[in-house]
Amino acid sequence: MEEIHRSEWGAGRPVLALHPLGLDGGAFEGIAQVLMGHGFRTIAVDLPGFGRTPYPREPLTPARLARPVIRLAQELASVGKPPVVIGISLGGRVALECALEAPEVFREVIAIAPYLPWLRYRELLRLGRILSPEAAERLHLERLWPVLRPLAYGLEHIPHLRDDQVAQAGARLVYFLSCPATRAAFVSAARELALDKAFGEEGFWTRLPTLPVPASFLWGGRDHLVTSRFSERVAKSLPEARQRLLPCAGHALNGPHHRCVAHALALLLCNADDGSERMACSVGEPPIKLLREAPSSAQ
Repeated sequence: MEEIHRSEWGAGRPVLALHPLGLDGGAFEGIAQVLMGHGFRTIAVDLPGFGRTPYPREPLTPARLARPVIRLAQELASVGKPPVVIGISLGGRVALECALEAPEVFREVIAIAPYLPWLRYRELLRLGRILSPEAAERLHLERLWPVLRPLAYGLEHIPHLRDDQVAQAGARLVYFLSCPATRAAFVSAARELALDKAFGEEGFWTRLPTLPVPASFLWGGRDHLVTSRFSERVAKSLPEARQRLLPCAGHALNGPHHRCVAHALALLLCNADDGSERMACSVGEPPIKLLREAPSSAQ
């Protein structure tokens, strides 16, 4: 049976946390510290091919990445502790896949800026077929390890990123990619995201309305990669899903606003529907918003 590496913080109700593309479970350390104060046990996994979990040498589709997460959730559910599954970006897409494939073992799913199949530019995305994990693995970037490691260390410790563990994990990606297997996994997962089917029997948007577990979505107002325009399609597919917009947050480098993301997630986990009144930006910007009306166009 495939083993996945995991990091844990806190005690109480279990939360399975899935990281963005190329990162590892350590990205959730800061978020986990906030969730600890609300009585949650955060279990952050390294998805297959990333961090300390080996690359399985097969296409890293969302379904393939979800497989060991579902097994871990089954273990927790068997002792009466069905977890909430959360994820950021790639992790958000995998979290949704977990809940679609095995809803009986999850209490809830929360997707933070999940990378979802685009509705426009589908022809352009098909160019993802040219991405080759094998070619990426054959590159000799490991020769740059002596240079990349101090560069990543320096990036991790610049003041703007010092307390933002997600951004620090992104900085570590600089030297993680000097590992051939990690490069192959990165390209494989990116390729499968680009080719992720939108419609049809296996299409994400066709399947999403069948999701039987409670779902929440958190979008960033400064996110130019996964914009809140996706919320319109989500609202059509899952009218009962809770959707929140955090105006101060972007997709990656959030500086002091990483605290806003963590507290907004805690409010969602605690089922606080009055989050727009209770949660304000840490540096005085507009508070979290309830998305009652979706933006005018979807991706």
